[in-house]
Amino acid sequence: MDDNNVKLSLAGIWSALSAPVMALAEELALRRASVEHPAMELRIRSGAVDAMRLSGGNREVLLTATGRPQLALKNVIQQLPAGIGPDVALSFAADQSISQQITLPQQPDEVLRAIVRNKVEGLAPWPLAQCLWGMRASAIAGDPQHVSVEVAVVSRALLGDLSTTLRQAGAEVKALSVLLPDGEAVDIDLGSGDVRRTARLRAAGMARAAAAALVLLLGLGLFWVYRTTSESARLEAETTSLMASLKPGGAPAGEPPLVTAANRLYQARKDRLSAVAVLEDVSKLLPDTVHLTALVLDGDQLNIKGQGSGVPGLIQLLEASPNLQGVNFAAATELDQDSNSDAFSLIVTLDKAPPSGAAP
Repeated sequence: MDDNNVKLSLAGIWSALSAPVMALAEELALRRASVEHPAMELRIRSGAVDAMRLSGGNREVLLTATGRPQLALKNVIQQLPAGIGPDVALSFAADQSISQQITLPQQPDEVLRAIVRNKVEGLAPWPLAQCLWGMRASAIAGDPQHVSVEVAVVSRALLGDLSTTLRQAGAEVKALSVLLPDGEAVDIDLGSGDVRRTARLRAAGMARAAAAALVLLLGLGLFWVYRTTSESARLEAETTSLMASLKPGGAPAGEPPLVTAANRLYQARKDRLSAVAVLEDVSKLLPDTVHLTALVLDGDQLNIKGQGSGVPGLIQLLEASPNLQGVNFAAATELDQDSNSDAFSLIVTLDKAPPSGAAP
């Protein structure tokens, strides 16, 4: 296997590992951040502010102060007997935000966020720099190709005024959400971009470590194939030597049972292609858009598993080899949502090895 093939293999390994590992680390980081939801929640309405205590998943309204949001918030802070606490969550009522439901093609979360970000300025009356927004995607029944996305936008200036008032009372806003008209909530990206960036940096290190481990395992596997081939060649040489020693003068005089058994072993090894030859043949035929996850050789049966694009054409590519025949799908191809590629499983029947005197 030359340097170009090694580079392609390493690139395929990195491509296969980086996306799912980063997505998992990002999701775990966001879940960890969401668990730290403050116990005190302030609901901002057009003419009032409600102070609520979160307990066991339920919200208990402690008091309500009327008036414009900034004035009502100051009254809440003054009237709470136990104080506002160091951390609070803000939830904006529907009349204090802009929300809209849009339908988008099914895409990974990161792609959906990029699409929504480009639409935010057209939804809100404020410049993009003055917007804080969040989204919630949900499946559409009977339409697996699209998702329904609820988008909510609030004014950064309003949040800044409220945060200043809270900061003067010794409290910080740790979570932000918008209540939609249907009663559901959409979390606003308040600092989650930093969480995502940190998670992706950590995930990149995890993915690189995993890729290095996989490359090490691949190297050990190739070494095992080499050792197996060397052992096979040694056994073949010993078998040939045994046959010669059991046949004085090279004549098949009656052929005792031991010689017959040696002949069968020798012929079986001659008839079967070596593992290295099979691996080299398959690696040359498969396109760069496909990478393998498993390659199992059992007698004259070869099972190939992998992921990539252009899977339907693999049968024709593999059958072009004189050493491979009877190429069929062992199972239906499936779409891998994480890598957006087709997972496949092929079963191949190996042809017999060519005669030792035949041209390559």
